[in-house]
Amino acid sequence: MTLTLYRVNTPGQTISILDANEKIIYNNSTDITAHAGFITNVEISNTTGIGNNQAAEQDLGDHQDLGSVEQIYTITGFISKRTETSTATNLINIMKKWDDEVKTNANFVHGRFGIYIDDFIQYNVAPDGTGSNQVGLIWKSIKWGPLDFDRLPLAADFIIQLIVDKGDDQ
Repeated sequence: MTLTLYRVNTPGQTISILDANEKIIYNNSTDITAHAGFITNVEISNTTGIGNNQAAEQDLGDHQDLGSVEQIYTITGFISKRTETSTATNLINIMKKWDDEVKTNANFVHGRFGIYIDDFIQYNVAPDGTGSNQVGLIWKSIKWGPLDFDRLPLAADFIIQLIVDKGDDQ
């Protein structure tokens, strides 16, 4: 199963026209001795808003279901051969850049990241910054490690969290 994470900047950009610094295809190879990204686990969870009922005079009305709030994607994997020297295609550099830079822009107020999971397409998200149904993924965080310096071939483990933002206007 391959999984592609990508980032768009302007309307009309699609996964097929993005350059190498704006998308990463994980599990595109089986050779863990080459510089490549591998996904070992994907978790997709829906969160539901449960709010306190502010009407204190209501009997047994302490909590109420406010509906689905967001989806959270948690992606676990590793980058093999972490000593890759090419800065243009170094996956660690790309992921760090995505983590450091803005997660939304004027064209994509609900996130500019997308995900394509080839064997689980029901949960693919393509950023859409137009119309009344705007949606996208916001890069929440990346956690590196533990970095095992004795591991051969060298690899860097990571956990990425992305959130589907539907915003207040949905």
